[in-house]
Amino acid sequence: MPRYDKINAFLGEETQNNPPPPEFKTVETTEKDSNNSGSVIELTNYLREPKYTLNDVILPENTKKQVELILAEMEYQNLIYQEWGMAEKHKLDKALSINFSGLPGTGKTLTAEALAYELKLKILDVPYEQIESKFVGETPKNIRAAFDFATESNAVLFFDEADSFLGKRLENVTQATDTAVNLTRSVMIKQLSAYQGIVIFATNLIRNYDPAFISRIRWKVQFNLPTEEARSLIWQVQIPDKLPLDDSVDFVELAKRFDGISGRDIKNAVLQGVVAAAREDKAKHEKRVTQAHLTEAITEIIEGNKASYQEQVTLTPVEGEVSLPKVPNNNSRS
Repeated sequence: MPRYDKINAFLGEETQNNPPPPEFKTVETTEKDSNNSGSVIELTNYLREPKYTLNDVILPENTKKQVELILAEMEYQNLIYQEWGMAEKHKLDKALSINFSGLPGTGKTLTAEALAYELKLKILDVPYEQIESKFVGETPKNIRAAFDFATESNAVLFFDEADSFLGKRLENVTQATDTAVNLTRSVMIKQLSAYQGIVIFATNLIRNYDPAFISRIRWKVQFNLPTEEARSLIWQVQIPDKLPLDDSVDFVELAKRFDGISGRDIKNAVLQGVVAAAREDKAKHEKRVTQAHLTEAITEIIEGNKASYQEQVTLTPVEGEVSLPKVPNNNSRS
């Protein structure tokens, strides 16, 4: 079906001749459909208006620049693809495909929502556990359904934890599940090649991606941990205007003292600090969030992160002969 507004222009079509976008549709699953399918997704549950704007996201300068370029492609798409003729060189890859990669809590999901907000589009965020099916062959069908529904709903399609189904292809296929895994990846690549909308993938493990998939992504955006300057800003934006803040709070000092943390760590620390202040045995008008509350909260979060990232012992297979230690002689005496 024809696209509308920004997406139509992105495809090089005349938007003025296209009808307005269809009314919001609900996907109804009939009893017959349920009997013929082992896995049914109610996609309307994952379609929503974006909640965050770019003002809510504090990004490192390089990441912010790439996000601005993505928006620029949409803003100047007619100039780029029609007047300057770039559509002649990009006849097949019509999707605006984006990949966000980086450590957890660095703003990938927030930025996906913010992009949808800036483009005045809904976002379809389908968790992988809903896409994946225990029935062989159903996962590829769910992927196709997600692309189709995003098209019908004129929405940005967002896949989080995309490495779960976009890993390297299995070379030694020994059972039906292995075939299904490869089929899932092939279907995703095929859908991406044929798609004519906006799709964003996010991953914490980009090294697990299939190279064939990576080569088809137009914009590859890396999300790193925030710099000291960015951390200071993140601390500040997490404070509501109504929050009673003690004069001892120093965001610059917090940013300088605690590095190697994500924006999500800071967000959680502020909430924990607020909870600690709220439970103090004081009259309500005397309660304040102090520097000590925030310092204690972020310290506990950092310690918790260390425990989850403890190095694990792994066994690496080796080729050739390996010298083993000599077995001691039980008859020998010390």
